Amino acid sequence: MRLGAIPGATPDKWVTRWRERYPDFALSVDRFDEAGQLERLRAGTVDVGYIRFPDDAQAPTGDDLHRVWLYREAPVVCASRDHWVSAAETSVTWEEIAGEPFFDPAEMIPAPEVEQAAADDVHTPKLGADLAAGERMALEVVASGAGLVILPNSVARMLARRDIVIREVEGLPGYDVGLAWLREADGPVIQEFIGVARGRKPGSGRSEISTGVESKSGSTSGSKSGSNPESKQKSGSKRAAARAAPGRSRPGQKPASRRGQPPRGRRRPR
Repeated sequence: MRLGAIPGATPDKWVTRWRERYPDFALSVDRFDEAGQLERLRAGTVDVGYIRFPDDAQAPTGDDLHRVWLYREAPVVCASRDHWVSAAETSVTWEEIAGEPFFDPAEMIPAPEVEQAAADDVHTPKLGADLAAGERMALEVVASGAGLVILPNSVARMLARRDIVIREVEGLPGYDVGLAWLREADGPVIQEFIGVARGRKPGSGRSEISTGVESKSGSTSGSKSGSNPESKQKSGSKRAAARAAPGRSRPGQKPASRRGQPPRGRRRPR
């Protein structure tokens, strides 16, 4: 199964859980820009992909895709450390910054590069500075004090710089983040991954696939002496021998004390 991640997404915890529980089902993660994610899903480039849309917009995923929303993230404003926004401790309101100049990351890439990007294969994963190139360039301009940029919180944190401050924006819609996959590709493996992403515990009765752990490491039920008949027999024999051995005291009885009599040094109450 191939998972398509977008800037700001952090699927490491899910991937680790999956590989621990289902070592027989390979899972790979590729990173792409947000643009083109639905196209990649429909083309089968990825089996499951992150999606992110403003929570006040109707997500245009279409009837051919399943989707599940996982969490909502806040919008933040990025500004130069010399900008007045940096004086705010944690957040600003939209009314306070509405009159400022803003930059759109989608418009920050020079025209020749935009044409080249359109000609490039949208299904090719991106690494390093090639990932979120528009957002990186917008922050470069913002650092000069020329204006502001609004980004999802996770993207801003991923691209954080020392010369940029990040403040939450009150009064703007947040972003719904979830996973999407083709209806025709739906099956037990994808459903199990969605369950892992939503916090399903190991050994859930809803799982339809085998973990594969038992077949590789042996049944865990036989690893404990209490569940092995032979171990039970040996344990019982040891207990019987202990009871029959002369000079042995029962659990809780003090050594050298005589049953039914008070310990030495104490008088029997009259």
